[in-house]
Amino acid sequence: MTVPVPSHPEQPSPAPRPSLAPPEPPAGDRKEEGSALLRYGLAVTSVVVGFLLQRTLWPFMASSPFLAFFAAVMFASWRGGWGPGLLATGLSLLTVHYFFLEPLGAWHVVPGNLVALALFLALSLFVTTLNVRLRRANAERADLLERERAARAAAEYERARLRELFMLAPAHLVIFRGPQHIIELSNPLNTAMLGNPERLLGLPAREVGPKEEAERVAQMLDRVYTTGEPFMGREVPLKLPQPDGSIREYIFDVTYTPTHDVRGQVDGVAGFAFDVTDLVRARARAERLARELSHNEEHLRLLAGASSFLATSLDSKATLSNVVRLAVPTVADWCIVDMTMGDGSFQRLEVAHAPGEPAELREQLWAPAPYEAVAPSLGGAMPLLLRGQPFFIEDVTEEGLRQLTSDPARLEVFRKLHLRSVAMVPMVAGERPLGILSFGTTWRSGRGYTAADLPYLQELANRAALSMENARLYHEAREAVRLRDEFLSIASHELKTPLTPLNLKLQALRRELDRTPGPVRRELVENYLDVGSRQLKKLAELVNDLLDVSRIAAGRMSLEPTPVDLAELVRDVVASYEGPAARAGSVLQLECEDAGVMGVWDRARLEQVVVNLVDNAIKYGQGRPIHVRLETREGRAVLTVRDQGIGIAEDSLPRLFGRFERAVSGRHYGGLGLGLYITRTLVEAMGGTVRVESRLGQGSVFTVELPVQAPP
Repeated sequence: MTVPVPSHPEQPSPAPRPSLAPPEPPAGDRKEEGSALLRYGLAVTSVVVGFLLQRTLWPFMASSPFLAFFAAVMFASWRGGWGPGLLATGLSLLTVHYFFLEPLGAWHVVPGNLVALALFLALSLFVTTLNVRLRRANAERADLLERERAARAAAEYERARLRELFMLAPAHLVIFRGPQHIIELSNPLNTAMLGNPERLLGLPAREVGPKEEAERVAQMLDRVYTTGEPFMGREVPLKLPQPDGSIREYIFDVTYTPTHDVRGQVDGVAGFAFDVTDLVRARARAERLARELSHNEEHLRLLAGASSFLATSLDSKATLSNVVRLAVPTVADWCIVDMTMGDGSFQRLEVAHAPGEPAELREQLWAPAPYEAVAPSLGGAMPLLLRGQPFFIEDVTEEGLRQLTSDPARLEVFRKLHLRSVAMVPMVAGERPLGILSFGTTWRSGRGYTAADLPYLQELANRAALSMENARLYHEAREAVRLRDEFLSIASHELKTPLTPLNLKLQALRRELDRTPGPVRRELVENYLDVGSRQLKKLAELVNDLLDVSRIAAGRMSLEPTPVDLAELVRDVVASYEGPAARAGSVLQLECEDAGVMGVWDRARLEQVVVNLVDNAIKYGQGRPIHVRLETREGRAVLTVRDQGIGIAEDSLPRLFGRFERAVSGRHYGGLGLGLYITRTLVEAMGGTVRVESRLGQGSVFTVELPVQAPP
């Protein structure tokens, strides 16, 4: 085809190229045959031959002296024209008069012979005239025949030349004849495009190629053949089967022109087509690249604005609000923000839409739910999202909607949104997922996302995550500064607490020495020493706690496991703390198995754990009994310390074992907020766990579980 002929077989071998040597131009009027001498010589010869013939036959035809000479005149005039004919006529008159008319051998003219001579002359002139005209007519006919031959040769030359131009033309050419559009000519380029069919010429257009394409082309040919008006089409698509069974789409610029017979009636259609497939595709690629470049420039401008815009706030909620304001309606018709929670679930924090979108659907998308409400059918895509891989649907279908949700109600909401494209990109700071940004476009706006838009959306999410991380670090830094200031205040107070009574006792001892010239009473000195020892011990404990925290933060905390009888250790600690408990008004009650509870632990660190728990129970027990219980369960040692004191508020329980964390006011209760942090760290380092159960005003229960290992 030139578009006209969709088909698919094999082209016959091309006909041999005709010789294109131009024909000789037709000669003009033909010259007289031979030279004048020859023509006149023939005239004389014909007369001589006539004389000899007449002389020979004279005895038999004495009454016809002119017959042979009449033949000589006819020959001379037919062969040579007027001149030789007149010459032959004159010579014949003289010869007949002298040799064959009475008196013989004399030039004297007898009146009776004049009539015969005149008649011979008249007939000779008449025959000569006829021969000259006949000769001229034959010459003109021969000239016309020569001209016709030359014209035919020129026409054949032009036809062959035109055919070769058709065959070698860099365009698809085809000629149809008749109302059925019988293919009369198809150049090799067009035939090759059709797959080189074995039989192409002589087939109607409707029988060539795929039925739908052939019918479409035939309808165009019908219009041209019927109306006699040319048809021109630009970038006409045509899908043709290939030898490997695939379908290839060609794009042509097509012209169909009617052809006419000698009476001016349309007798066929000539088709011309230029394959512009590569040109159209190159132009489409160039336009796509131009659009992408324009999009990229716009994206870069938006990202540059986003960086400064997001940097204006150090508040996470304000950052999320800024992200939504950037996305809607600039790059999205809908934007949803889901943040990760501490327990691994997600919380929906923002839902925004562009003007013109149904606002009533916004509330339906706000429903608080775990991640399954965001995208329950993503399955394996969820870990990818959490690892920083986006999820993208360029053209949303019903199947795509079911990837986004399996809930019928929410699925109906998505249908009402008329989504066109969806992109879900994670907000990741370092290795920590912060949340997911979901962008969507709808058919109402007419815009959609392509793969080229995904890096931009991801970069926007990255910058939002960076802004949120900066806000988090800023607040953590402020909190750290606050905790540092609070810790320094508490630490200075706690360090002064043992120093103050120690200083007072030393001053009292000095006054006693100044007042008493002799030795001071032993009981008084021992009392002062007891108070000083307790305060120094307390001061040492505070310093040791600070050193332990420093070692834990630096990763230098080390254990020295040895076989330990935990029951004996607990008895020793309880015995040593009966005095402090009594001073606080509490009674220590120990329930311990008679048999030893053996394990491989660091004795000093394990003693520190038990001391911290018992000391806390005494401090917050409000003078009520304290129960310490040690038992074994399923191969684990379980130590329980229960008090009936002030208890702990429920909202303080999750942070109770944190560093510098306190569940009570430092104004009423001393301590640096390090004891339980160190306890948790040591217990976990020895393979155990520690937990607390408490209610405000109802006391607390601390439980430590350690794996029991047989000593080596």
